[in-house]
Amino acid sequence: MSEFVERSAPTVDELVIGLVKRVEKYGVYLDLLDYPGWEGFVHVSEISLKWIRNIRDYLKEGQRDVFRVLRIDPATRQADVSYRRVSQKEREDKMRFWKRKQRLLRILKLLSERSGRSEEELKRLIVEPALKRGLSLYDVLLESLEEEKLPEWMELDEGLAKLLMEIIGQEIKIREVTVQGVLVMSVPRGDGVEVIRRAVSRGLEAARKEDVLITTIGSPRYLISVRAEDAESGRKVIEKVAEACLAVIREAGGKGELQLK
Repeated sequence: MSEFVERSAPTVDELVIGLVKRVEKYGVYLDLLDYPGWEGFVHVSEISLKWIRNIRDYLKEGQRDVFRVLRIDPATRQADVSYRRVSQKEREDKMRFWKRKQRLLRILKLLSERSGRSEEELKRLIVEPALKRGLSLYDVLLESLEEEKLPEWMELDEGLAKLLMEIIGQEIKIREVTVQGVLVMSVPRGDGVEVIRRAVSRGLEAARKEDVLITTIGSPRYLISVRAEDAESGRKVIEKVAEACLAVIREAGGKGELQLK
């Protein structure tokens, strides 16, 4: 999904980034960073299910965190939001997505400063083509860094393309974390080995361009290794690969499970 899909107002159940600006006895006021000009309010009952002695044990001025939208008032540009209704995984995913967008905005700003092109022009040349294709621009630039070239659909002149590659090399880290998981697969029938081979092939297909290896530890255990930008991204890839493998195993009447390290 593109980082630059934008809406004028938050929607109910959406996850948003809020910056705490004021803490009161009855709740917390926020600036919604995804929606400039919008204010969020967290009632004390939406901070935790536990009894709260001091709200600042959970949220304090200047803290940036993830909240779930409960209600909105477009007329006043205010939203009631919840802190306690966001899971840890949702919090990590949303914050990672938001940080990626901030890094992309920094890349565009640096490119504008060094090339003399306006940020609006650069968005037309770089952001909009990715947006039309429904692509994550961060993933596109990361892949460009790894392959040492920009995609053909990003039609930039030679000088601008070279400058962009230099900047993303400075601002984006190439995948450098290795995450592993053990996939246990067994098929109690004569062609079980062939079924497992098909499962592994299906899993690698699901990985697409991700850097994934599946090797035998000793039947029925198989090691999935993924090189990723960070541990959470690697775990997501492993889960996707494992699910593709296990779908084949289950179709054949076998059993399996993923054991994350």
